[in-house]
Amino acid sequence: MSAYLTKNWFYRLASALILIGFAMLCQPFWHGLFVFGFPVLLAGVILFMILDHVPDARHQEEEERVG
Repeated sequence: MSAYLTKNWFYRLASALILIGFAMLCQPFWHGLFVFGFPVLLAGVILFMILDHVPDARHQEEEERVG
């Protein structure tokens, strides 16, 4: 995996999607933002759940070195 595409980067992306989706659902100005707020929030939650089930690569490498 690239140095820029680490698990922490994806956690930040998922958190940002959740916050943006929540803000889109709470804003009273434009109905279009409200309509797309839930899919954005849902995408962030799904990404966060997937990342929680993917093992950390650094942890696996340490276990292999220890034996």
